[in-house]
Amino acid sequence: MGKDTNVSLMIWDIAGQPQFYMLHRPYFNGAERMMLIYDVTRSSSFSNVNNWYSTAVKYGLSGIPRILVGIKNSSKEERRIPLSQAKRLSKELNAPFFETSTFKRETTHDIFLKMAELTLLSKF
Repeated sequence: MGKDTNVSLMIWDIAGQPQFYMLHRPYFNGAERMMLIYDVTRSSSFSNVNNWYSTAVKYGLSGIPRILVGIKNSSKEERRIPLSQAKRLSKELNAPFFETSTFKRETTHDIFLKMAELTLLSKF
């Protein structure tokens, strides 16, 4: 598992809005990893993380590795989700935690590296 290892990731955005719930089952089928993403400026998206995780568990994905990601963290004045609350949820979900924004390419890179690492570790 060196730095020259290639990992291909196929990413599906299942959309958390109710009008897309009917699509969950086919997208969850065969999933091996999970990113739970919320907007740090929207309390409702953070509140939905547990619902999204519960839905994934309902479809048999409780044992797969997962990552919790807060987006839009560059909007300090608009932040609604305290970092401590997000870290607590990360521990509850047993999920590595990241925050990022479109302005922080290196953080986004780290998120995908972590996902690749989880993929490689599960193969051994």
